[in-house]
Amino acid sequence: MTITYTQHALARMAERGIGQQEVEATLKNPFRQIPVDHGRIESQGFIERSGNKQLLRVISEGHVVVLVVTVIATSKFQKYGVSI
Repeated sequence: MTITYTQHALARMAERGIGQQEVEATLKNPFRQIPVDHGRIESQGFIERSGNKQLLRVISEGHVVVLVVTVIATSKFQKYGVSI
């Protein structure tokens, strides 16, 4: 799998302190994938920040060549249908 990032995704990752290793781990081994708008896929995984578990949401396009569109980390599990 080849992974590339939009400038938007790279900016959001820098802004939110999310590393490429965390994004790539989520893309390679998501606990859940959800189809979203425009044929994109949301891959979900977990990361830890300051001792707190957060949901990592990676929005991407493609399967063999993956384009990461944006990346979001949130602690609002219930909003996204995730129970921990």
